[in-house]
Amino acid sequence: MDRDELYELLDIEAPSDFEYFENLAALIECEEHIEFEELYALLKDVNKESLLTLISNYFEEISDFIPGESADFYLLMDKIKLSLMGLTKNSDDEENILVNLVEELNRFRIWYSCDSEVYCRVISDNTEISHTLRDALILARLEKIDGDKYEYDFSKCFDYQLDEYIMSFGDVIGAVEEESYEDSYVDEPLDPYDVQ
Repeated sequence: MDRDELYELLDIEAPSDFEYFENLAALIECEEHIEFEELYALLKDVNKESLLTLISNYFEEISDFIPGESADFYLLMDKIKLSLMGLTKNSDDEENILVNLVEELNRFRIWYSCDSEVYCRVISDNTEISHTLRDALILARLEKIDGDKYEYDFSKCFDYQLDEYIMSFGDVIGAVEEESYEDSYVDEPLDPYDVQ
């Protein structure tokens, strides 16, 4: 896929246009081969604050459709999200971090949309279908609307490895976000003389 094809897929004319949920969804859900150089050139010039928000929103969206009994899988997806956000946050500072971001985002894309395997069992007739994670979560979404009811087996997806170096960025950003969230809800001591 060359640059023109990539931009057409993402519905953008330049990296500065990469600012909507649909842009990131189109990238992550693409099954075609994307050259490293093209993805690097795109992410190098994308607004990193926008990309942070898009990654957070995308993972929140797909997490809403992970079945409730899959808590371990939910935690894995949360770690992947934090890692990608940590790399994004630091990718303007060092070129090697941007390289890591491109590699990790592309690795996640290939795993999520092409290589992952989820067993989906139709409850009504006990038939089992194998889907990629992307397609299994689409099934879960349709199920909430009015589709067949399924049981999902995510056990084959737990082989997704996060490098310790990559994880450290996720841990840092996760801790910072949690701390800022807690700080925003610290109760102020009441002033007994402040009567309203």
